[in-house]
Amino acid sequence: MSTTEIQVATSTAPSVATSASVAESLSWWKDYVSLTKPRILLMILLTVGIGMVAFAHRELSALIAIHTLLGTTLIAASASVLNQWLEADQDALMMRTKNRPLPAGRLTSFEAGLFGWAVGILGFAYLAIATTWTATLVGLATWVAYVWIYTPMKQWSWWNTAVGTLPGALPVLIGWTAAGGSIYDTEGWVITSVVILWQFPHFMAIAWLYRDQYAGAGYKMLTNVEPTGLAAGWHAVIPAIVLIPVSILAVTPESPASWLLAALAVVSCLSQIAASIRFLRDRNQQTARKLLHSSLIYLPSILLIVLVRSIL
Repeated sequence: MSTTEIQVATSTAPSVATSASVAESLSWWKDYVSLTKPRILLMILLTVGIGMVAFAHRELSALIAIHTLLGTTLIAASASVLNQWLEADQDALMMRTKNRPLPAGRLTSFEAGLFGWAVGILGFAYLAIATTWTATLVGLATWVAYVWIYTPMKQWSWWNTAVGTLPGALPVLIGWTAAGGSIYDTEGWVITSVVILWQFPHFMAIAWLYRDQYAGAGYKMLTNVEPTGLAAGWHAVIPAIVLIPVSILAVTPESPASWLLAALAVVSCLSQIAASIRFLRDRNQQTARKLLHSSLIYLPSILLIVLVRSIL
């Protein structure tokens, strides 16, 4: 090797080492971010935002909105992290979750637990200081229900799905009460009910698609307890149908375009109902996947209609 080649090799070695160090650092942060389940977090923040706008309409304070979204982000992130912290052994047994940071060994249980608890405490403190005590208590109820009731319940009762719909929908009321609404307001609970009912067809599809993995991990899902899928089909169809009147109620109060918004709400329900009925009649991977897709279209659609109603 020539002197020039030796110099080039020597000069590039630190650069390569530095690049590897930067990549490793980014990967480390990426694992912590993935523990927070960013896609679910975005959906939660959407429901919080809708709750705020639905109460305050166009008079919503930008500062209150920012504080509420930041505080809820921390609380929701904590719930997701601690959910994976508690379920690391089960996640290692399922194909869809075995590459998560904890079962894959990229983060330790101590690291994840410390992160989850620290982010949660910070989130509750922030929400209490920057918004209202009611919003903070709803956030606490959501966190407790998800982490300490729904998560362990998955291993001993198929009712976990029904119980899990509550923490999945309560973020609407975090936004509603942070904007100045009352926990007793009927309208806030109507919008919350939309999200509660939506979760049944959504999670029945997921429970069917991954029923073998859930069974292998020891989870008590309805699709395992009643393996024909008939019960899961009815648990999708009935809430999807009930969503028609509830969706209409959610989009029509005090709106100058009530009939148009009601019609749009009904249309948004029809695809999910049709997909639910197809799943009930022919329970297979294809119909379950179509039901999942239709549910992912319904929720943003109905929330968008609620948003339009709120700003008209």
